[in-house]
Amino acid sequence: MKTTLRIFRIIFKLLLLAYVMVVNFFFITVFYSLLLTIIRHICPGCVPGLFDEGLVPHLVNTMPFYLLSLFILYTLSPLKVWMMRRKEGYRPLGGVERVRLERLLSEMGMDRKLNFYRNGDARANAVTFGFNTVGITDGMIRQASDEELKGVICHEVGHISHYDFVYRVLLFSMESFGSHCLYGIFLIPALIFGIIGGMVSALVPALGFVGELAGKFWWGLYRLLHFVIYGISRITDVNINKYGEYRCDAYAVRYGCGSGLLSFLYRLKRAEDMRGECPTFSEYILSTHPATEKRIARLEKLL
Repeated sequence: MKTTLRIFRIIFKLLLLAYVMVVNFFFITVFYSLLLTIIRHICPGCVPGLFDEGLVPHLVNTMPFYLLSLFILYTLSPLKVWMMRRKEGYRPLGGVERVRLERLLSEMGMDRKLNFYRNGDARANAVTFGFNTVGITDGMIRQASDEELKGVICHEVGHISHYDFVYRVLLFSMESFGSHCLYGIFLIPALIFGIIGGMVSALVPALGFVGELAGKFWWGLYRLLHFVIYGISRITDVNINKYGEYRCDAYAVRYGCGSGLLSFLYRLKRAEDMRGECPTFSEYILSTHPATEKRIARLEKLL
């Protein structure tokens, strides 16, 4: 049963990646072709034809896909990971805390080389950056016991081992490029028809309301299309990610650190109850993490 569910999760991931790639490749191609067509009409001698032969026309026609590839490589690079850490205020972990975590890794029997960073957030939390970096908040280091830290670290190493960072980078890169191109596909005609509409309104003021209605319809269509296309990928992605959290919890159990992780989740649930946190239906649907009580229930079954 577990193997079957794992196969289904892999299939759903591949289907989502295929959906995101096909849809956004289409938007990128249409927007760039539209842009080249306009440039060719304005300045025919500046840009080679779309179907001309030769190296230069090929590079011109395929430029956005090279840019997309470079963007993906950049988001996977150590430079991007460094920028993400700096943005969240993470600094290298050293001193007594570093010695403590090295000791915990040794006790866990984990020979993986990890880079630890910390920030000043008072909340207990941990995240992963890149392929071997774990960020731990000040609240986690101060509040969590050794066993709880082992469980949390194991959970984060589960994300690294299953290449969740790479998967999310691919989704983000494609959707970021595609959504901007979708906006451009609607923006360019809107600018052209806006100029024409302005001229018509100047000549026949009584027809000005027609342009306003057309503009509202055009941008309403854009918002609807954007909501549907990226809503599908968003809802699918967050639900795949929820099962990824369960998988990383199970990873901690396999390393013998499930009890510590369960203890931390109990602590997290008590803190949520004290703060009176109760997510709305939409917040729960769009959350990348399952409810804490559900994680606790699953861990208790595994243990």
